[in-house]
Amino acid sequence: MKEHHSTLSKRGDNLAENPARIDMKLFMEAAQNLYCPDTNPSGTFLLNVAENSIMAPIIKEKLTAILQQKELPDWVLKYTSSLGHPEVRAELAHFLEKNLCKCPIDPDTIALSAGASAVIEVTSFVLADTGDVVVIPAPSYPMYTKDLGTKSGVERYDLQSHYNLEEIGSKAPVDISMLDKTLAELNSQNKCFKILLLTSPDNPTGCMYTEEQLKQFANWCITHKVHLIVSEIYGLSLIDTQDILIKDSYQNYGTYASFAKTMAELNSDYLHLWYAFSKDFAMSGLRFGMLHTLNKDLLKGYDNANIPHMVSNITQWMVSEMLKDTVFIKQYIETNKLLLNNSYKLVVEAFDTIKVPYIPSRGSLFVWVDLSKFLKEDSDEGQEQLWLNIYNNTGVLLTPGAGFQHLKKGLFRMVFTAIEINHLKVAMDRLISFLIELENDM
Repeated sequence: MKEHHSTLSKRGDNLAENPARIDMKLFMEAAQNLYCPDTNPSGTFLLNVAENSIMAPIIKEKLTAILQQKELPDWVLKYTSSLGHPEVRAELAHFLEKNLCKCPIDPDTIALSAGASAVIEVTSFVLADTGDVVVIPAPSYPMYTKDLGTKSGVERYDLQSHYNLEEIGSKAPVDISMLDKTLAELNSQNKCFKILLLTSPDNPTGCMYTEEQLKQFANWCITHKVHLIVSEIYGLSLIDTQDILIKDSYQNYGTYASFAKTMAELNSDYLHLWYAFSKDFAMSGLRFGMLHTLNKDLLKGYDNANIPHMVSNITQWMVSEMLKDTVFIKQYIETNKLLLNNSYKLVVEAFDTIKVPYIPSRGSLFVWVDLSKFLKEDSDEGQEQLWLNIYNNTGVLLTPGAGFQHLKKGLFRMVFTAIEINHLKVAMDRLISFLIELENDM
């Protein structure tokens, strides 16, 4: 057999040999066999990729109308600022002030990139050197590893704040003592704690950080010269925690507010916010993300590094036109919350029937569920086998816990917005029936 000689760089070999996500191959397979009650009743349910499919028809209709009814401006066909067209950033600032941040936002503090992944990559490239460390509370989004590390060379440190879900309820569990301990540990290893990265609402737990927590973390980071970034990519996908059917799952931990308010109050070069339209607005394919920062040097560096990552002008224009329709935006956000809540309640009520632990979500598109009692073996292999058994027996594809870097085995993420609610009910009926069978056989 002819020996294979790579023609790639070392990093190219690494990228070619290691898949970005453990579940993507199975996702592509399952996508060819989707459930349909009429034509494919035994089909699959893709609940592993974070898409807000329940709102996609509304966005599709709105963007189609914009393209049909409005004339493209001349600037769409020309080069524009690599931070984003000034008119678009102005419209975006107005949207943020009114709906997400609830405080004044200067358009000149905003930079646009082609999706959240590009925002993460460019921000880390400009802020951190190769080998610097970004600290992320575990469990957390698996793709942060690639987005932060592939080009920037930043190392991921997963801060283990809890083991069992019951330890935290619906509270974001990180505190200052954990940051002190992590800093000391990294210093002892001669590593630079460069970035603290939080997601609020969180992926996958759905927890949110209170305004008090964010201020404490911000002051700690400023003192220790650590950059604090808060991703609010799910900031408008909030659960109605006062809903009578689920309100008993929540305690009052304090008030919640966008990190932008803390940024405005403290006015520091170490505080930054990320947002994108992929989740709240069901347009992951359009690739529209943003950085908000008061750090002028970061924006200057971002301007130069962002040229290959710019949002296409036609996407910028369409999104800007959508945001101008403030009546539509208001109705959309209300509808999103209503449909989100309905799907969430369906899922957690089903898990409640078989006493499966999960973290009560305050926002995001996920339920983080503990299926550890169904493991045949408390290991990575046992977790993967349970994941495959669920898929092979029910057609329900979840995101396995492996990439989330949480120490406990048997945890899974379910995206409850990935399919319409009638299909979700079928998926949950199949999943619960299978789990009951598993428990009876143990």
